[in-house]
Amino acid sequence: MNVQDIFQSALYAFGQDPQNRRFNDDFYNALNFAQNDFCNRRRWGFLRATGTVTTTADTRSASLPTDFRVLMDAVGAVRITAPAANSGTELDVIEEDQFYQDYQDNDETGTPGYAWVTPDGMSFSEIPDAAYTVSIRYYKTPTTIANTSTTITVPEHYHEALQKMAWRRLQDSGYSSITEIRITDEEIERLIGVCGRDDVGRYGGFKMNLPPRTTTIRTV
Repeated sequence: MNVQDIFQSALYAFGQDPQNRRFNDDFYNALNFAQNDFCNRRRWGFLRATGTVTTTADTRSASLPTDFRVLMDAVGAVRITAPAANSGTELDVIEEDQFYQDYQDNDETGTPGYAWVTPDGMSFSEIPDAAYTVSIRYYKTPTTIANTSTTITVPEHYHEALQKMAWRRLQDSGYSSITEIRITDEEIERLIGVCGRDDVGRYGGFKMNLPPRTTTIRTV
């Protein structure tokens, strides 16, 4: 379904006139809240993205992609790709608190070895001594849905859950469905679970790599 399909379905479900500007506003608010809620429930495979961060010489911080939400917790999530002499260098991702605890006094410049995310972007230690291109793997934020939108970030095969989450918000805003729709938290959680299993099947889920078992248990 596209945005207009879902909007038309909402008009039918809640017996509203398409010229009702208040309902139109409430509908798009509900759909966006539902989409954000859906996307924040887990680290979905369909939200994985790649991008670049470009540093400036003698400047610790650099801007992140505009759709950045959170770094992937994966090996090689932050890696220098240029200049060629440093291509392939993997940066250790640390928390901002760790920087202030262990590296705050490090104002040396050079090839960065550590990176962390701040509200203003991505910061590095050492302070970059040149313009580095840093490749990052991350989870993106969903694109805001407007009445002119034709696509939705959440894939179509998950729209049943998205639609019901939006319907639930419309009901909470005081709209009554003409078919007496009753959407429960349990139903939404069930649909999210179904979508989650499908997402793992499509994109792969978290896997723990354990070292080979070398311990021998001896019994006496």
